[in-house]
Amino acid sequence: MSTNERDLGPDALRFENVTLEFPGAHQPAIEDISLRVARRRFVAVIGPSGCGKSTILNLAAGLLAPTRGGVYFDGEPVTAVNSHAAYVTQKANLLPWLSVRSNIGLALKFRNVPRRERDERIAHWIKVVGLTGFEDHYPRELSGGMQKRCSIARALIYDPSIVLMDEPFGPLDAITRLKLQQELLNLWEEQQGTLVFVTHDLNEAIYLADEVVVMSRGPGTVRRVLQVPFERPRNIGTLVESREFSEIYNDLWSLFKSEIDLSDAV
Repeated sequence: MSTNERDLGPDALRFENVTLEFPGAHQPAIEDISLRVARRRFVAVIGPSGCGKSTILNLAAGLLAPTRGGVYFDGEPVTAVNSHAAYVTQKANLLPWLSVRSNIGLALKFRNVPRRERDERIAHWIKVVGLTGFEDHYPRELSGGMQKRCSIARALIYDPSIVLMDEPFGPLDAITRLKLQQELLNLWEEQQGTLVFVTHDLNEAIYLADEVVVMSRGPGTVRRVLQVPFERPRNIGTLVESREFSEIYNDLWSLFKSEIDLSDAV
């Protein structure tokens, strides 16, 4: 993380010694996590199932409150729903009674953006995510990849300060997934916002991120934060063929596999 980025003011997102315990659980979901996400960084979070990756996003979104420690956004404690954050979950979560156009524009409508401006921005994002011609279709009439494009456009259209993504491409087939990964890269590189991206896929984490946070098995802690050295813009097709990519992948896999092995041994 460069000095210039650290001079931009408070980190976009900061966890300070955060522990979250759910009532009746035999152990915390996450324990004593300290994590800093600088502004305009793409941070991927990986770890074995049950390590608290989604919990981190829910805390950042203000949907959960820590048992101990503090979560801060732009230097202020997160004590309610974080209205500055857009959240893209594993499911598209489109409203079935609304068209593509209306789903994408929902956030603008809630923010009372004037109709003319709203229509212009909706038209722009429909074109950006490749849904031209499907403006008046309903979610049930879209493929899984098209639904995901719609949900991403809905999240990015109002230029949120931070975007939280929880395995958004997990249910998709391999070809659609690769295409949407590249499209997300292109969108993020254009907007240069802050993005926290949860994934199980090591390749995906390396393709997309500036930093990869490796979580331990539950109760989740931060085991390591690995810097990804590749310049931007990136092309997924050529990146995977490089020696540097293989070295980072092997490094991540050794950490990830050790946590899986420990989980299996419990």
